[in-house]
Amino acid sequence: MNVARAAWRNMWRNRGRTVLSGTAILASTVVMCIILSLETAYVDDMKSNVKNHVTGDIRVMDARYAKSERVAPLQFSVENARETAKRLESAPGIALAVPRTETTVAIYRTGDRVPCRMVGVDFARAPLLTGVNDRVVSGHVPGSLSSGILVAKGLADELNLKPGDKITVLARTAISGTNGKTFTVAGIASFADASLSERVFFADWETVADFLRMGDGALQIQVFLSNPKRMDEGLASTGAALGERAQRMQIIPWYKIGGLYGFLEMADIVYAIYGVVFYLLASTVVFNTTMMSVLERKREIGTLAALGMGKGAISRLFLAESALIAILGAVAGLVAGGTLVALWGRAGFDIEAMYGKDMSGTGYSKIVYPALLARQYAQIFVTGVAVSAVACLFPARLAARVEPADALADR
Repeated sequence: MNVARAAWRNMWRNRGRTVLSGTAILASTVVMCIILSLETAYVDDMKSNVKNHVTGDIRVMDARYAKSERVAPLQFSVENARETAKRLESAPGIALAVPRTETTVAIYRTGDRVPCRMVGVDFARAPLLTGVNDRVVSGHVPGSLSSGILVAKGLADELNLKPGDKITVLARTAISGTNGKTFTVAGIASFADASLSERVFFADWETVADFLRMGDGALQIQVFLSNPKRMDEGLASTGAALGERAQRMQIIPWYKIGGLYGFLEMADIVYAIYGVVFYLLASTVVFNTTMMSVLERKREIGTLAALGMGKGAISRLFLAESALIAILGAVAGLVAGGTLVALWGRAGFDIEAMYGKDMSGTGYSKIVYPALLARQYAQIFVTGVAVSAVACLFPARLAARVEPADALADR
């Protein structure tokens, strides 16, 4: 007996029940597509923002500064930052190395004191305005060694700043003193990264080093790898390029900074649980419809057993019926879910519109773009079919236990 062919015929004997089970799997698959596409959007977006705006693939920092980072001991900087970056870029596997300095300062304007973040970057080379929705809304990006700054739109709106305006900044320096400097607003930028949307401005890193009395140093070097997946090789190249100085440096991959990797792992688990819950709900429908099918076809099962069909073959028949329904429902769900994700991925998901400015500082962008990888499609399909098969194990075993005499006597 061809089990697959018989299962195909049997599943259409009660179309309503088959459609009900298939629809439950379809709906769960669509939900799973949406959940995983959002997870991909959130995680990939956060990774991109952290790497581009904070750490690079690898962060090089003086170990003494890293140990006391909360109190920002500016005297522990990476010395000869420009030369160090050039040496790193010459190492195999490293595509880019750029100095970066970030510290807290106070802006004085119209009598008010406003605390904010000052970030020193290499405007010409650092991946600052690389996001889909990153743009300069007015003015221009400052040049190297200038006193011009690029102001985040949120800070510009708060202080009513426009290109050409001047602001006075007061900061603690690396020599345990204070220093003040007047900067000119060269441009105003809107960043997708919510952590860069409020009180922050960017200046040339060498200008910042001079202002903070750091000499030719920077608080860190962002290292970007040619192939980020080859992290071990990148770490080895970074250490070799630094030579003896590597012993005094903290050389660390992006995912080991600030507990971010743990958060991402937790997000994977949480989203996976969400998806399994929906499939479990769908499996209850499949379980009930299969049980009803077994009870209604008790006499038929007894007849097949009396004609010599083994218990294993009877179980496989019902499992095959459920598997076929699950496969059809999962495929239809992947088509529908994939289409929705593709459309959603073009339009984007506006996090700020849903959650407001509470997302500021999280590392997410204001708008993320849901997407699914090929392996995720496969994962969704296998999960849907597997959960449905497990849900049918008990009804299938129950069918195999039907005794021919009892079934034919309708007992």
